Amino acid sequence: MPPRCLICDSKAVLSKEAANAAVLLIGTIDNFLLGVRQAHTQSQETDPVTRPESLLVQLLDLIGESVSSSTSGYTAMTAFARDVQKYQFNHYDFLCLRCGTKFDQNAET
Repeated sequence: MPPRCLICDSKAVLSKEAANAAVLLIGTIDNFLLGVRQAHTQSQETDPVTRPESLLVQLLDLIGESVSSSTSGYTAMTAFARDVQKYQFNHYDFLCLRCGTKFDQNAET
Protein backbone atom coordinates (compact mmCIF):
# COMPACT_ATOMS: atom_id res chain seq x y z
CA MET A 1 0.00 0.00 0.00
CA PRO A 2 1.48 3.37 -1.01
CA PRO A 3 2.10 5.74 1.88
CA ARG A 4 -0.24 8.62 2.55
CA CYS A 5 0.75 12.02 3.85
CA LEU A 6 0.62 12.38 7.61
CA ILE A 7 -0.71 15.95 7.42
CA CYS A 8 -3.09 16.19 4.46
CA ASP A 9 -3.75 12.45 3.88
CA SER A 10 -2.84 12.82 0.20
CA LYS A 11 -1.72 9.90 -1.95
CA ALA A 12 0.62 12.20 -3.92
CA VAL A 13 3.68 11.10 -1.97
CA LEU A 14 7.08 10.70 -3.61
CA SER A 15 9.72 8.40 -2.20
CA LYS A 16 13.40 9.27 -2.24
CA GLU A 17 14.13 6.33 -4.57
CA ALA A 18 11.36 7.32 -6.99
CA ALA A 19 12.68 10.88 -7.13
CA ASN A 20 16.16 9.57 -7.84
CA ALA A 21 14.86 7.36 -10.65
CA ALA A 22 12.83 10.23 -12.13
CA VAL A 23 15.81 12.60 -12.12
CA LEU A 24 18.05 10.02 -13.79
CA LEU A 25 15.40 9.12 -16.37
CA ILE A 26 14.63 12.72 -17.29
CA GLY A 27 18.33 13.59 -17.44
CA THR A 28 19.12 10.59 -19.64
CA ILE A 29 16.29 11.41 -22.04
CA ASP A 30 17.36 15.07 -22.12
CA ASN A 31 20.96 14.17 -22.93
CA PHE A 32 19.84 11.62 -25.54
CA LEU A 33 17.68 14.22 -27.31
CA LEU A 34 20.49 16.76 -27.11
CA GLY A 35 22.77 14.21 -28.76
CA VAL A 36 20.17 13.61 -31.49
CA ARG A 37 19.96 17.33 -32.19
CA GLN A 38 23.74 17.76 -32.28
CA ALA A 39 24.26 14.73 -34.51
CA HIS A 40 21.44 15.83 -36.80
CA THR A 41 22.85 19.34 -37.25
CA GLN A 42 26.33 17.89 -37.89
CA SER A 43 24.99 15.51 -40.53
CA GLN A 44 23.17 18.37 -42.29
CA GLU A 45 26.43 20.30 -42.62
CA THR A 46 27.93 17.59 -44.83
CA ASP A 47 26.91 17.49 -48.46
CA PRO A 48 24.59 14.53 -49.14
CA VAL A 49 26.23 14.00 -52.54
CA THR A 50 29.63 13.38 -50.93
CA ARG A 51 28.09 11.10 -48.34
CA PRO A 52 26.68 8.06 -50.19
CA GLU A 53 25.76 6.11 -47.06
CA SER A 54 22.42 4.42 -46.71
CA LEU A 55 19.76 5.86 -44.46
CA LEU A 56 20.17 2.90 -42.09
CA VAL A 57 23.85 3.72 -41.56
CA GLN A 58 22.95 7.36 -40.92
CA LEU A 59 20.28 6.28 -38.41
CA LEU A 60 22.72 3.98 -36.61
CA ASP A 61 25.28 6.81 -36.45
CA LEU A 62 22.63 9.11 -35.03
CA ILE A 63 21.63 6.56 -32.38
CA GLY A 64 25.25 5.86 -31.48
CA GLU A 65 26.09 9.51 -30.96
CA SER A 66 22.88 10.04 -28.99
CA VAL A 67 23.62 7.13 -26.66
CA SER A 68 27.15 8.43 -26.22
CA SER A 69 25.77 11.84 -25.29
CA SER A 70 23.32 10.36 -22.79
CA THR A 71 25.99 8.27 -21.07
CA SER A 72 28.43 11.18 -20.89
CA GLY A 73 25.81 13.25 -19.06
CA TYR A 74 25.24 10.52 -16.47
CA THR A 75 27.83 11.93 -14.06
CA ALA A 76 26.13 15.32 -14.01
CA MET A 77 22.75 13.68 -13.50
CA THR A 78 23.94 11.60 -10.56
CA ALA A 79 25.31 14.76 -8.93
CA PHE A 80 21.95 16.46 -9.50
CA ALA A 81 20.10 13.42 -8.08
CA ARG A 82 22.29 13.59 -4.96
CA ASP A 83 21.40 17.28 -4.60
CA VAL A 84 17.68 16.47 -4.90
CA GLN A 85 18.01 13.86 -2.16
CA LYS A 86 20.07 16.17 0.03
CA TYR A 87 18.05 19.38 -0.31
CA GLN A 88 14.52 18.11 -0.99
CA PHE A 89 14.44 15.01 1.22
CA ASN A 90 17.29 15.58 3.69
CA HIS A 91 17.23 12.48 5.90
CA TYR A 92 13.53 11.69 5.30
CA ASP A 93 12.20 8.90 3.07
CA PHE A 94 9.07 10.55 1.62
CA LEU A 95 7.89 13.96 0.40
CA CYS A 96 4.25 14.94 0.01
CA LEU A 97 3.79 16.72 -3.31
CA ARG A 98 0.62 18.41 -2.10
CA CYS A 99 1.65 20.07 1.16
CA GLY A 100 5.44 19.54 1.22
CA THR A 101 5.59 17.45 4.37
CA LYS A 102 8.64 15.25 4.74
CA PHE A 103 8.41 12.05 6.74
CA ASP A 104 9.97 8.63 7.26
CA GLN A 105 8.51 5.28 6.37
CA ASN A 106 8.19 4.25 10.00
CA ALA A 107 6.51 7.51 11.10
CA GLU A 108 3.52 7.29 13.40
CA THR A 109 0.19 8.15 11.81
